[in-house]
Amino acid sequence: MSVNEGSATALVRFTGLGIICFNKDKQRGEIAAVRDSKHTLTIKLQRPAFQEGAENDVIVYEDIATYQQLPEEDVQIEIKASGAAAIKGYEIYQSGDFDRLNSSDLNDFRWIVNMNALHGDMPLTPGQGERHPLTKIYIDNGLFYTHKLDTNLYFEKVQKDATGATTQREIFGSIAETIGVKLEGDEVSFTIRIGGKEETHSLERVAGLPFRIEIANMDHSADAVYSDMPDYYRYLSSATGTQFDLSPVVEEGAGAAVSGGSINMREFCHPIGADDLMSIDDL
Repeated sequence: MSVNEGSATALVRFTGLGIICFNKDKQRGEIAAVRDSKHTLTIKLQRPAFQEGAENDVIVYEDIATYQQLPEEDVQIEIKASGAAAIKGYEIYQSGDFDRLNSSDLNDFRWIVNMNALHGDMPLTPGQGERHPLTKIYIDNGLFYTHKLDTNLYFEKVQKDATGATTQREIFGSIAETIGVKLEGDEVSFTIRIGGKEETHSLERVAGLPFRIEIANMDHSADAVYSDMPDYYRYLSSATGTQFDLSPVVEEGAGAAVSGGSINMREFCHPIGADDLMSIDDL
């Protein structure tokens, strides 16, 4: 792993249906978790501890706080690192040239699907479909990277015209499942606002033992689809009406071809990014 997670004060991990952008004016990363009726948002704050009774030093993670069954509206999260060692603003981890089929650095942020890159860097406009509420997550002073990449699962890019007809297919490659954010500093604060209520947790640095903030917005149903792209086009679209779907590649002999269903009953939801989105507040 190219990113040294062990030196962090806290590690944020976001998995599932969400749109990430970088707010240059406010110098922070922002993630909008899309709150539809299929995906369930859960948040866990965890602290490291040495396992009692273990002969060698074994680190386990204990829950500090868990948030489940959150309302779909009026939820906001702010995460911020402070202190001398904290990054000022945000950084994005990228390592040299990038090729989605052959790159070896599993932490490169470019494994995250980028909507502008899919459309040949064409500017995107607000989507026209029905929109779901968003849980907005603001992260200050962190290094953003890919935390989890499944190199055994490949996708093809399916181009569709404004009528929904398929016009082209090509191999796309692997897709990041989890965004990671490394936060250093003397302290990391986590604040969640639910309606008119607010809770804050202060995570003070323990050298070599980072806290974890696990955020998942997943569809756990048996008939969950692999591509979240139709959901994202509710918020971002091209002027031509062209859309892209990402379909899993099933190797010959691996069983019946999959059309919209899950492979081997695995769960897979992926976040996306958009270069020309200035803030999730614009969605």
